[in-house]
Amino acid sequence: MRRWIACLLLLPVLAAGCGDRSLILTVDVLSFLDPADVTQAYGPIPAGLPTTSVDVASQEVSLLPGIQDVTEVSSAKLDIGASFDNTTGSASAHVLVFITSADSADVFSTVPIADVPVTLTPANVTNVATEVTSVALAQALVEPKVKIGLRITFNTVGSLAPVQGTESITLLRATVITKKKL
Repeated sequence: MRRWIACLLLLPVLAAGCGDRSLILTVDVLSFLDPADVTQAYGPIPAGLPTTSVDVASQEVSLLPGIQDVTEVSSAKLDIGASFDNTTGSASAHVLVFITSADSADVFSTVPIADVPVTLTPANVTNVATEVTSVALAQALVEPKVKIGLRITFNTVGSLAPVQGTESITLLRATVITKKKL
């Protein structure tokens, strides 16, 4: 009887070794960007403008070189965080994250992987965070080289004063789950 109990207790441990052979990679994408691009001042952006874009970063990097040769991507997610220390004016803003293959002529001409809305008010710090999953993200992350672009768009139509402050990208972390190619 004790042998049967011992076998039953070991069964989950043995079954765990027969998994689907997934490889989970976590990449701190933020560490690939130039530190000067991570925190920047914006403004003064005049009040009353429907759309003003500020390009924060545009850089070509190798995130996971060679991984697509031996694995297939099952899923991918991107955790995004940003902080805005807005000193004057108010605006609705969007943090746009672009990731595309290095072959693309202009990273900003592609569809953004993420669009994070932000409401800015005078003399306030606003923190935003989100998680994004998409097929386009999964495909882009395993390219040998990718272009990463960050853009912030501001709508200052309702503002009584020019919008000015400092933005900091606080988190860009990709998690990719792959399986061995058959």
